[in-house]
Amino acid sequence: DNENDVLYVKGNTILEMNFKIFDRWGQKVFESNNPNNGWDGMYKGKALTPAVFDYYIEITCFDQQKFYKKGNITLLR
Repeated sequence: DNENDVLYVKGNTILEMNFKIFDRWGQKVFESNNPNNGWDGMYKGKALTPAVFDYYIEITCFDQQKFYKKGNITLLR
């Protein structure tokens, strides 16, 4: 349906970011330092099966505040 097909990090004050997504075995399936690059549920050109993935994100804002968050997301197809 072309709704929510790509996961992006959005924010008006992001100066730097590091966004990583891992599968349940700890294998990194996505990494980006650019908020314009989002994860589309693919790894090495192949669509991943529905599952729960862990994410870790570190952000530095223009005022030098730093934020760190981790959690999980569920990939649905």
